[in-house]
Amino acid sequence: MSRPPPAPWLKRLLSPYRGLPATVYIQVLCSLINNIGGISKLFLPLYLRENYQLGYAQIGLMMAAYGAGALLGSLNGGALSDRFDGRKLATLFLTASGLCLLLLALAIPLWLFVPVLLVSGFADGAFRPVNLRLALEPCLPRQRAVAQGMLRVAFNLGVAGAGLLSGSLAAIGYDWVYAANAAATLSAALWLAWAYRRNDSAPVPPAALETAETGAEALVGPSRDLPFLRMLLALTLMTAVFDQIYVTLGLFLREHYQLGPQWMGYLFTLNGLMVVALQIPISRRILDWGLLASTQAGVLLTGVSFLWLTLGQGPLWALLMMTTLTLGELLVSPCYTMLVMHRSEGRLRGRYLGLYNAVWQGRTLFAPALGTWLYGAVGGVALWWMCAAAVCLSALIQQPALRLMLARQSEPAPQSRFKAAPAKASQGENG
Repeated sequence: MSRPPPAPWLKRLLSPYRGLPATVYIQVLCSLINNIGGISKLFLPLYLRENYQLGYAQIGLMMAAYGAGALLGSLNGGALSDRFDGRKLATLFLTASGLCLLLLALAIPLWLFVPVLLVSGFADGAFRPVNLRLALEPCLPRQRAVAQGMLRVAFNLGVAGAGLLSGSLAAIGYDWVYAANAAATLSAALWLAWAYRRNDSAPVPPAALETAETGAEALVGPSRDLPFLRMLLALTLMTAVFDQIYVTLGLFLREHYQLGPQWMGYLFTLNGLMVVALQIPISRRILDWGLLASTQAGVLLTGVSFLWLTLGQGPLWALLMMTTLTLGELLVSPCYTMLVMHRSEGRLRGRYLGLYNAVWQGRTLFAPALGTWLYGAVGGVALWWMCAAAVCLSALIQQPALRLMLARQSEPAPQSRFKAAPAKASQGENG
C-alpha cells in the first residue's frame, strides 16, 4: 500500500531544508547535540566563587584564560583546516572540549583550572570555523545562507534547552552541569565520527585535494587582503556594540527602568524565539534583497536599536530594542558568513574563517570593559547614542570594501589548489 503524498503546505515548509549536501545536516545535528548539554561557562564564576572561595579578580583571570584560549583557537582552527581533514579536526576539537568539561566536573586542584580552561577555550574556538567550513563549503552559493541559518537555529534551540537543563542541574550541584555538558559534547564528537564514516558521499576535505605542485603557501591569505581587513575593522566596531546586551543593558534596565533581573531572561527568550522562527525565511531572501544592502541594514539596526531606550521608561522600550536588535542580528550573521565564503573562494578559506571567527571572539576581550567604563563615565543614554554613532561609522568604513568584494563576484577566483573539487563536490551533493 503506497503512502499518501505530503500535503502542499508541508512541502513548502520543508522545501528550504531539502537538497542540501549531507554534511550540512551532519553539522546541524552536531551543533544541536553539542549545545543542548549545557551552558556551563556561564556558571563558571559561581562555581569558582562558591566551591573554591576565589576573589573577583582571580575569577576574572580564570575567565580571561578561557577567552584567550578561544581567541587562539579561532585563529588557528581555521588555518589547520587548510592542511588537515576538517572532519577529523572537528571530531578532535569536540573530544578535547568534552574531556576538559569532564575534568571541570571533578574536584580538580585550583592550579589545574588555568591550563584546562586554556585548552577548553582553544578547542571551543577552533571548532567554530571548522564547523562552518564543513557545513557551507559544499553548498552552492544560494544554499549557503539557508545552511548557515539552519546552524543558527540548531544553536539557539540547543541553548534554549540547555538553559532549562543547566538551571535545574545547578540547583543540585555545579559539577552536574559540567558533567551534562561533557556528555553532550562527547556525544556530538561520536556522532561526527559515526556519521562521516557512514556517509561516503561527504565532500572530500580541501586538504585532501591539494596537489603536489600547488601548496597552501602559494594561495592568497587574509593578511594581505585589504578589502577583507577593512570589512573586519567595521565588524569589530559592530560586535563591540552588539556585546553591550550582555553587560551594560542589564545595568541600565535595573538602574534606570527599575526592572528586575527576570526581564533580561524575557528579552533573551524573545531573541531566541525570533531567531528560531525567522532566521531561515530571512536567510532565503537575502540574495533577493541584495547582499550589500542587507549587510548594511543589519549593521545599522544593531546599533540604532539601543535608541529605543532613550525614548521613555518601561518594558515596552526594552522589548522594542531587543526586537530591532534581533532583526539586525538575523541579517548580520548570514550576510557576513556569505561574504567570507565568497571572498575566500579559491583562497586559504580556513584562515579567512578563522580570522572572521576571531573577531567575534575577540570582542569579549575589550567590549565589556569599554562599555562599562563609558556607562560609568557618561551614563547609559549617552552610551546608546555612541552605539548608534559607532554602527554608522562601521557602515561607512565597510561600504567601499563591500562594493569592491561584490563587484568581483563574477570574476574567476585566484588560482586554486582544488582543481578536482567541482567533480567531487557534485558527487557529494547528488549522492
